[in-house]
Amino acid sequence: MMMGDHPVGDGQAQVAEILTKYDAESDYRNLRGFAAKVVGAIAITFSLFQLYTAAFGVLDAHLQRSIHLAFGLCLVFLLYPTRKSWSRNKIHWFDLLLAIGGAAAPLYIVVFYQQLVLRAGIVTPIDFVVGIIAILLVLEAARRVVGLPILIVSLVFLGYALLGRYVPGVFAHQGATLQRLVGHLFFTTEGIMGIPLGV
Repeated sequence: MMMGDHPVGDGQAQVAEILTKYDAESDYRNLRGFAAKVVGAIAITFSLFQLYTAAFGVLDAHLQRSIHLAFGLCLVFLLYPTRKSWSRNKIHWFDLLLAIGGAAAPLYIVVFYQQLVLRAGIVTPIDFVVGIIAILLVLEAARRVVGLPILIVSLVFLGYALLGRYVPGVFAHQGATLQRLVGHLFFTTEGIMGIPLGV
């Protein structure tokens, strides 16, 4: 079959060639078999959760965003290897561990939501540890998906939040304690659980 001056089959071959080239350059895993089915099931469940909350909106924003983050982090660690040199055909045990942690840390908010609300912003030592782990996992997920520049920019601004008292001139501020910063970033809807995660 001809379309214009070129056979249709040639166009399809070119598209396939371009896709193969970009897939080879991608950091994205190309899973097969059981692993692909598990990751697919997680992704479908994530999609169904989003459709349900969009249609009925029955969850508090913090709970909905925590579940969203749990799914997102889990999928990032399953689909993007820690290093480019690692196999893209199977999931490394370290990435599996991070995927479990990536799902568990945000789900801490779901499980202990009532206690967190009753504490009204007071961060316990366990909250602090879970918050630190979650922040580190979000930073690592951002590095894997976007690249090193986003990690560097994020670390600069986190450093600025902590060390603002040492900054000269008009950019100086009191600075935040690490505990306060973790509480604000992870346990409120103004940090990681902010509007971009809810959209």
